[in-house]
Amino acid sequence: MKVMSMSCPRSFRLSLSALLGALLFGGVPGLGEYLGEGAGAALQPGVAQAATVERVVAVVADKAILLSDLQQRARPFQLQIYANVPEGPSRNVALSRLYKDLLERLVDEELQGREAVRANITVSAQEIQSAIERVAKQNEVSIEQVYEEAQKTGMNLQEYRQEIRRQLLDAKMLNLRVQGRMRISEDDMRSTYRRLQLEERRRLEFRAAWIRLQIPPGSGADGAARVRETAAQLSARARAGADFAELARSYSSDPSTRQSGGLLAPMLPGELPPEVDSAIAALEVGEITQPLRHGDAWLVIKLVERSASQIPPYEQAKPQLQSRVYTEKMETTRRQWLDSLRKRTHVEIRL
Repeated sequence: MKVMSMSCPRSFRLSLSALLGALLFGGVPGLGEYLGEGAGAALQPGVAQAATVERVVAVVADKAILLSDLQQRARPFQLQIYANVPEGPSRNVALSRLYKDLLERLVDEELQGREAVRANITVSAQEIQSAIERVAKQNEVSIEQVYEEAQKTGMNLQEYRQEIRRQLLDAKMLNLRVQGRMRISEDDMRSTYRRLQLEERRRLEFRAAWIRLQIPPGSGADGAARVRETAAQLSARARAGADFAELARSYSSDPSTRQSGGLLAPMLPGELPPEVDSAIAALEVGEITQPLRHGDAWLVIKLVERSASQIPPYEQAKPQLQSRVYTEKMETTRRQWLDSLRKRTHVEIRL
């Protein structure tokens, strides 16, 4: 079991995401909606915590989660936000999302803890120490350096060890639920590989050529259908080996690109309509789309070139893909299990 594995030993920095797991900061309403106008100040570094009025922010069965619990767990993340997000609306959005997401996590942990008690599953002090030793070994640093980096994030040693305990318990409970039933198929890996390719292609510069066929004004649905049929014939001819540039010169109604064989300027994803972008992202270099409707025209597009991919070939990437698919399936299983616990347990969010 890998606990908080990191990959840059020489420039070692025990990041918050490595320490506490993935907690995404996205756009949600402002901080005041959730915690009141004084909450941001109460959580701000350097502001006395005694000024905070205690309150219940969630209830799980018969257990209350307090604002002070949330504040304590939020502190390392909050320090990162104050260090990296400028004061103003952006910071309030980040803090608001932090508190909301972290409270959901506290609820999940309480649900999981109750199940662990029922299943008599525990985490020993030796297991915690062994996990910390693995973190140090993976990063080629001493245990003392691990502790120092944890403290730099705003965690004391007890909080850091407690976080390690939560991660170990999470792994034990998940293993109990799965018990060797997880299967990774070739289709799973190929589907993930394809998804990663498409995600990367949405960031890569490309160059395309098109044949644009204008739909005559006032021709109605019949006219549009006739133009589409012509576009389909041109797409089929190009796929069969006909020179795309010559087809564009002969048939395209776009005067700005017709003489250049339909060649467009280099561009980034997002500069064309989403449906056109998606179709291009699915192409390999040299491939041609089926007809695409764009406004008052039908398009046939050829991908001429694309910036080099940083993703290795499929066979070379298979070990990493297997690990990624396994992790994603485990997380899906975990989420489904926690959701089922929520349905069977009284959970009330008051934040």
